[in-house]
Amino acid sequence: MTYLWLPLGLALPTIIGWSVLRILEGKTPVLFQAERIVAGLCIGIIGTMFDTFILHIIGVIDLSLIGMLSVQLFSAVLLGGYCFFKRNELPKSPKQRVEKLLLWQKILTGILGLWIAAKLVAGFIFLIGPPYYDDVMNNWNMRGKAFFVQQELILEIEPGKDNGVASYPQAVPMMKTWLANLNGDWHEGLVNSVHIVWYICALALVFFALRRLLSLPWAMLGVYLLSSIPLYSMHGMIAYADLYLSILIFLSVSWLFFAVQNTGAVRMSFIRIASLVTALLVFSKNEALLLHLPPIVLILVVGMFFAKFTPSEKKQTIAWYGVFIMACIIPWIAFKWHYGLTFGNAKSISSFDIEWHAGVLSAIKFNTLLEGNWNLLPVLFVGLCLTQWKRVLFTPMNILIGFIVIVWLGQLPIYMFTSLYIEALNQTGYARGLIHLTPLIVMSTTLLLHSILHRKTDEVSV
Repeated sequence: MTYLWLPLGLALPTIIGWSVLRILEGKTPVLFQAERIVAGLCIGIIGTMFDTFILHIIGVIDLSLIGMLSVQLFSAVLLGGYCFFKRNELPKSPKQRVEKLLLWQKILTGILGLWIAAKLVAGFIFLIGPPYYDDVMNNWNMRGKAFFVQQELILEIEPGKDNGVASYPQAVPMMKTWLANLNGDWHEGLVNSVHIVWYICALALVFFALRRLLSLPWAMLGVYLLSSIPLYSMHGMIAYADLYLSILIFLSVSWLFFAVQNTGAVRMSFIRIASLVTALLVFSKNEALLLHLPPIVLILVVGMFFAKFTPSEKKQTIAWYGVFIMACIIPWIAFKWHYGLTFGNAKSISSFDIEWHAGVLSAIKFNTLLEGNWNLLPVLFVGLCLTQWKRVLFTPMNILIGFIVIVWLGQLPIYMFTSLYIEALNQTGYARGLIHLTPLIVMSTTLLLHSILHRKTDEVSV
């Protein structure tokens, strides 16, 4: 019975997220119906938790069941009701091309599907057991449980002790508080089970993105590639927030990629939904504000000129991104400043001393190539980029790969020259940084591999 609260707890955020995406798409829907549901779940969670956070800190609600439920019910009725009454005016979602698989493709798909399903079942069983990982017990679940018990945001978990995790965004622990409120008691298995849902969402969203461009077998290949990355699969089975952040980054950058690739009304539909998820990134993890938002803004500017946006499109794009980002970033930064919270990863940026740390590059090399965390994905990705350099530089692929390269290489000086070097030596921080990029790397690798094997005629110019 306890685990029935998971789908019930996800229902309202999904309705809200679906409705917001459908409203932003307007007269030109660009997402598949199933894709909008999955993306709506992921966006709806962080969106409703952000709204709850704002209403809580200004004193309108507490973090009780009634308080959190009221926010979601009001939003679901308002947004869902609008979509319901406008349903006859809103065009239907685009449909995926229907393709028949050959017998051997069906057999292979069945085998790989069973293998992925077995890993999902094993991951769920692991998740609902006792939490063993430090960040689960001392960060995400600890804060969620404190919010649940006190029915308010608790920044000082241990009185008199500086707790760096207080500076982390609240979306994930507040989601755990929401599930605990529904259950009426804190249950580790229930609050952790949402993480396997996010892993399934990541696989599904990569499939939908590739399906928009490639045939069904190629889209399924991308899903298998993502599911076969050992460390990414591991993060689907532990209650960290890095995989969830990777989903939000994937949506933000891939939708911008599709915007640059298209024109007219389709382009602007992608811009509107991409701008929303980009803004919400700041409430996911501290890394998003410091490492991911600036490169997204950079590739957005480059993309507008590369794709020759019209003056009207440029103005609309700047307006959508500007309004959404400011609406999210201003209250969050004001909250941090007001309470004296740090802007780094539980460490103040101002406290960093710049000096060279030996052994970091060796640790990074070991983690990337020799430990088996990523299989052959980094080598395959880099090799394909080098062999397909014209496509990488002179097509919309530069949006995807440009972001990956900027963030990937941009992290290296942080570990080489600051006190965070220990997170590279201990195989923690650097590896998590690659987790955030993995869905985008898989998507890019699949597209580049397809372009090599189908040189004569790509189904879509990418």
